[in-house]
Amino acid sequence: MFNFFNKNSKIKDIAHGLFTKIVSQARQPEFYEAWQVPDTLDGRFDLIILHVSLVADRFEAQLQDKNTAHNKNMAMLIRYLQEVLFDNMDMSLREMGVGDMSVGKKVKIMAEAYYGRKKAYQQIIRSDDMAPDFKEALSRNIYRDQKPDDGVLDDFVSYVNRQIEYLESQSYEDFMSGNIVFTEVK
Repeated sequence: MFNFFNKNSKIKDIAHGLFTKIVSQARQPEFYEAWQVPDTLDGRFDLIILHVSLVADRFEAQLQDKNTAHNKNMAMLIRYLQEVLFDNMDMSLREMGVGDMSVGKKVKIMAEAYYGRKKAYQQIIRSDDMAPDFKEALSRNIYRDQKPDDGVLDDFVSYVNRQIEYLESQSYEDFMSGNIVFTEVK
């Protein structure tokens, strides 16, 4: 019985570490300086969601491999990573002074945004020609009302493609030890 709790605790710790790496990647200055992502709460939130979605998609692809003996651990890691995301949203709102009565409603809205974007990104990743759809999704979700240059969107889509390929090259053991690595933002 104690082994179950230790295992869950270890996977939760891994999820926290992965989330820290995701946030660090999403805070790279190049996104805000060169790629014109608004350095606002919404801009940072959307970059974190993009990266969590890419990582979760990679984990879920691993789950679809029927030969893997690690499905339960991966499913737990996905769940805990999302819990860390939502706990972080809650904490951030409270630190910004949002009242207790409003936090739950706002987290619910943010969670709906996450799940909607995650679903959209996954559908695009699984499509034959990702570039035009990702361009549109990034424009809508990351930039919202601000229209960046086409070259910026092309660079961003190229970055997303590199991330997908790089995440696919990382093993189950890498993920379960918290050793996820992202490519450079360039």
